[in-house]
Amino acid sequence: MRIFSLADPRDAAGAYPCATEMPRPFWADGLELSRSWFAENLGGCVEGVHVEEEGRVIGHIYWAPSERALVPYRIESGVAWLYCEWIQRPYQERGYMRKLFAAFIEHLKGEGYKGVLVGATDYEGYMHHSHFAKRGFRVILEGEGGKVMYLPLAQSSVEVEPLSPNIPVEGRAPVEVLVIGSLSCPVGAAAVLYLRKVAAEFGDKVQLKEVPAGPEALARYGVADGIYVNGKPAFSGPVTEEQVRAAIQKELEKP
Repeated sequence: MRIFSLADPRDAAGAYPCATEMPRPFWADGLELSRSWFAENLGGCVEGVHVEEEGRVIGHIYWAPSERALVPYRIESGVAWLYCEWIQRPYQERGYMRKLFAAFIEHLKGEGYKGVLVGATDYEGYMHHSHFAKRGFRVILEGEGGKVMYLPLAQSSVEVEPLSPNIPVEGRAPVEVLVIGSLSCPVGAAAVLYLRKVAAEFGDKVQLKEVPAGPEALARYGVADGIYVNGKPAFSGPVTEEQVRAAIQKELEKP
């Protein structure tokens, strides 16, 4: 087993082991798009730690300093935001995540970070809040579908202020699709690929607008990542091309 921090964009070639398991998940269609995003943004709005077994990446932790994190919150400096973590299923319950997380925390302590924030979910099987509670994280904010949790390292509490979303509907087409970011995870990247194809099929009935994730998007829209159809959030989890097409068709059929 080898655990190491990512320092070279070429490390993105092994990124997202969550999408390389077998059988191949359908949303792995977005893998290469996400790896390109990762390579372009490594050392900026994303950092990473990988764990390898026999030369193959089997797990990851992706994170960013609060000053550069793509999250819909105002956070004081010197805090780490944990975006996501994963150990491939054949290696789960074998101590890999415990060792990976310990190495991550040791790195943060060495760099003087105040603590770690995470957007934990209410969904069993992926970033569930119970897994973080067992490690000492505590809930500091709650929202629909999840919780913001904090693990103190050098500071017992941290200032976190949610941003207010502002998703406009411009009325330029019967269906307006606004994509903000959504490339940092293969699940979102796959949805973006399907949307590009479906929007082209419907011609001028569907307007697709893609906005890169970053400080400007946060300031304008109050969100860091997401897909919105006529101003409402959509496709927040894995979806197939057929599901995307059906959702757009349903929106077009509304009176």
